[in-house]
Amino acid sequence: MSVGWIRHRTGPALFLGWLIAACHAETPPPRQAGPDGVAGPAGEALPAFDELFARVSPSVVNVSAAHELPVPQALLSRRERDLWRAMVRSLGSGFVLDRAGHIVTCSSVVEDAESIEVSLWNGRTLPARLVGSDDASDLAVLAVGGDAALTPLVTGEAARTGDWVASFGYPYGMAHSISAGMVSLVRDREALNSIHGLILSDAAVNPGCNGGPLVDTHGRVVGINLIGQESEGGLGLAIPIQDALEIISPLLRGESPRRSFLGISVQPVSAALAQAFELPRAEGALVTRVIPGGPAERAGILPGDVILSLGKQPIPDPTMLQAMVRRLPAKKPVELEIRRKGKPLRLTLTPSSAGPPAQEP
Repeated sequence: MSVGWIRHRTGPALFLGWLIAACHAETPPPRQAGPDGVAGPAGEALPAFDELFARVSPSVVNVSAAHELPVPQALLSRRERDLWRAMVRSLGSGFVLDRAGHIVTCSSVVEDAESIEVSLWNGRTLPARLVGSDDASDLAVLAVGGDAALTPLVTGEAARTGDWVASFGYPYGMAHSISAGMVSLVRDREALNSIHGLILSDAAVNPGCNGGPLVDTHGRVVGINLIGQESEGGLGLAIPIQDALEIISPLLRGESPRRSFLGISVQPVSAALAQAFELPRAEGALVTRVIPGGPAERAGILPGDVILSLGKQPIPDPTMLQAMVRRLPAKKPVELEIRRKGKPLRLTLTPSSAGPPAQEP
């Protein structure tokens, strides 16, 4: 059994509401705009988008990954289990990074895949292997044969609010598409307390286009598309290309990007624990262990403290804390709001770039 499906991660969506609200709160400086005789940045005329499409398309690929479904519990007999083999395909997009045949895409498309294929603009299909992936950023690198004669895209300068951009990809795994729009907001990783910044634009990123390139008017990559929510009116998020390359570089070497580490073990706050620790609500992450010599100990965190926010981002539970820590830049101080014996307290902690097991934030 084979079913086509679009697979994407919701992690970046944590920032989406905040970014959209910020769009209304900040008004960018006036820019000349509009396709009818309108100019782009610094008076630069907009391109003919059909020419841009023809130039960029040969470097954009459709990514299809096959995944085997787990055996349903209803299949009790050994014979039924042995006969069971149901496959689904996750669909996404990607683009050619270099002439060695490396393809950039989203890790949520290819993780745990039995097999991966990439389809080119001319209909040719090539098998691909996973070189490396990073769940925290949702980025992955694939490799195809070196004789594929692929044309890599060139990287551009940092996108700015008001820039015209175009999003490329294969929506729903169908025909290659282009969607033009304007950058609505750019936030760097420092502002987001994240391992990468984000670009919000109205160049629509439909399901299946995640992993595709966001390019400027010269066809240079300025971002990698992450998510597109139809309910958000076609707005799309992308990782700025320079931030993405810092994550991709170790993946190309067969390494994992170094992640921040706080040096604590935590557990959820139940209603009973909230009452015992004099908390108004059952929320936050209760510190059960502080690793000696780690960043948390140096910051003054103690067992029994309840972490309520990290970098001004509310922490409702340990899952959110772990997600936030994975996105924190190492060696950059971040503010923590905690409760200690019923009293609020603010501490400043500097995450380490190395540490024990990934399950410990």
